[in-house]
Amino acid sequence: MNILAINTSSSFGEVSVLKNDDIFKVEIASPYSENIMTAIQTVLENASLNFEDIGAVSCVTGPGSFTGIRIGLSVAKGLCFGQYKKMVGVNSFELVSYNIQDSNFVVVIDSGNADMYYAIFKNKSIEEMGFGDEEKILSYASEQNIKVYYSSAEKQKFENTKFNEIVCDKDTLIKISKQKIENDEIVSIQNISPIYIKLSQAEIGLKQKIEAEVVLRNATMGDANALAVIDSQCFDTETEKYSASSFENEFKEPSKSYNVAVLNDLQIGYIGVQTLGDELNLLKIAILPQYQRLGVGEKL
Repeated sequence: MNILAINTSSSFGEVSVLKNDDIFKVEIASPYSENIMTAIQTVLENASLNFEDIGAVSCVTGPGSFTGIRIGLSVAKGLCFGQYKKMVGVNSFELVSYNIQDSNFVVVIDSGNADMYYAIFKNKSIEEMGFGDEEKILSYASEQNIKVYYSSAEKQKFENTKFNEIVCDKDTLIKISKQKIENDEIVSIQNISPIYIKLSQAEIGLKQKIEAEVVLRNATMGDANALAVIDSQCFDTETEKYSASSFENEFKEPSKSYNVAVLNDLQIGYIGVQTLGDELNLLKIAILPQYQRLGVGEKL
């Protein structure tokens, strides 16, 4: 299968194509938004392929540049949506970990600020992601008796730290992409999403607005249609999606209680619970995608 891979998560953007066992690669000049399509066209021409010949598209989902990640994912989704191609996501930590022989370790990535993104790997799989400073990360690594690694591509950021440099195979992205496709780790266009870890400034502003202005209230029959719309955008399977009439029936159950999060008269999320004896069970919780990761779920 021919694979197209896109990485716009950092300052060294690239697109690459795997054709049989041959790899073709082109750097994306800055700004990515203006040059990414030209780079894709060039790499396809170098491989003597049309996009119709591509079987799957891979994209780095972050963490990294907020704007860069959005550009890469938007292009990848658009290409896949238009021609029903398979899609896989590769996170930035995987690009480094692929080159590490240890089973347990920490990978750090430049966040563009004094702190850094980190991922804790246990048995070669990510157990936790977050951000912190050098002292915090080294303290944890020392307690666990594991090493902290960074990519040689970010040597300028980390060369004065006590972390360990790892030289990454220049074809890591396309190799991971091929591996994921062979393992059938395909992601739907709806479900693939960026990994930011930290909020952007715009999201921080929106989070503060939500904390101040979102109102929680009991759901009424008049909310049934709005909650059905939320379900349609949050769940994949029909059994998970409730219709308006299903919500109306839920509201009639004496043991069940639904609360709605409202922002400027718009229902943006809800939670449903059920009282069973002295227990309170969570039935459902959903927030419109554009308001997720902003504290609405925590409020609910």
